[in-house]
Amino acid sequence: MKTVELKRTESLLRGAWMGLAAMVAALMLLTNCGTAKSAGGASGDAAMQSSEYQLTNDCALLHLYRPATKVGVAVSYDLHLDNEVVFRAKYKTKTTIRLTSEGQKMLWAMTESKTELPVDIRLGQEYFVSCDIGIGAFVGRPRLRLMDNKLGKTQFAKIPSSKK
Repeated sequence: MKTVELKRTESLLRGAWMGLAAMVAALMLLTNCGTAKSAGGASGDAAMQSSEYQLTNDCALLHLYRPATKVGVAVSYDLHLDNEVVFRAKYKTKTTIRLTSEGQKMLWAMTESKTELPVDIRLGQEYFVSCDIGIGAFVGRPRLRLMDNKLGKTQFAKIPSSKK
């Protein structure tokens, strides 16, 4: 009998520690602790928005935005373009990235799970990507959607530009 009770106690303690570790991880994500990379820097063929870009035949514009939804207001996450952080998806934020090379690009984000969105970039085109948050077990899951240009432009315009 004592062996059974000891194993049950060990199991309960292990479960309590795992729950505590999950709560600490969720708290770190909510307070943006442990994020080593800044969303402000971009190099290579991606250039961050400092003013409104004009679409030309030698570039593509990638408009990234986090719409105002009631789910996950306190959760933010880094959005990557291939291996580079290009946007910090916070509640009601947006940015535009100017791309100068064509081809398949991978947008991805991660909180408690990783979400990927492949985008086939063509010069002279505009792309609108909604960076939502879905319901998750602890923090919420990134939800990336390539939007129709008309709807994306409308949603993008509703978000006020941030002043730095």
